[in-house]
Amino acid sequence: MKPYVVPGTLLCAALCCSCSPSLGDMAVRVDLPAFPAAWSGAEAWELSWVSAAGSGGPFRVMPGTAAELDLPRGYEAAVLCRAVFDGGLSLPYGAPWPQWLTEDGVLRPSAAGGFAASFAATFYAAGCGACGFDLRRLAVEAEARLSDPWDVVPIVLGLIASEGSFRVDYLRAPELFPVEILGLPSALYPDSPWNEPVVPDALGAAVVAVARGRVRRWIGGGYELRVGVSPSGVAAWTLSSAESARSGIVIEKMLPKPSLLSAEASPP
Repeated sequence: MKPYVVPGTLLCAALCCSCSPSLGDMAVRVDLPAFPAAWSGAEAWELSWVSAAGSGGPFRVMPGTAAELDLPRGYEAAVLCRAVFDGGLSLPYGAPWPQWLTEDGVLRPSAAGGFAASFAATFYAAGCGACGFDLRRLAVEAEARLSDPWDVVPIVLGLIASEGSFRVDYLRAPELFPVEILGLPSALYPDSPWNEPVVPDALGAAVVAVARGRVRRWIGGGYELRVGVSPSGVAAWTLSSAESARSGIVIEKMLPKPSLLSAEASPP
């Protein structure tokens, strides 16, 4: 698997990072894991990577197989793999390169690695060759302090870290708000591997919990459910499918007044 590398101008205006000269590519093996229980209905992994020097993918690969990526020498990279469902993609598993390399020279994506790689990708997208952060410690702290690390936003944490003011106590569990969903056709899988599937009752109703200021997704069976709670505590949700997208019909519920559902709250 030979991804095309897109050359890019290295701009570090917003972040204080050092960038390295191009030293060519290095072939790196990536072992794709089995799906976690929360994603048991997934069809495949979608593998991609991003660095300050370029990006590659996405490539469709199966769990339990290996892929080879050509990653740029002299640059860090975020290797990301999202579970593919009938209805959409999950948040990423992943592995920061080269910090996540094992002793045998292999990258093995994980749930915590996906959170850490998404954090690091904030720096790479700004043109920084390295993020200058202990990504393994970030992953360990996020899993220890949060029942679901994706209740906080890695991009926001990256911006805070770029200002030199990041502390581990930013990784604190937010208050979750219950939101009742109606009209669900079937059980749906969560966007995060730490979250739980949503399973409707006989009437198609279910209750999910979402942090203030976040949008979370549940996917499967050709459907995508988006549930958001605004910073002011207003809840809203939409249920869509490929068929509804073609027809322009989307089931939507907002309580008690409309609030903005932003896909940027479920990055990257």
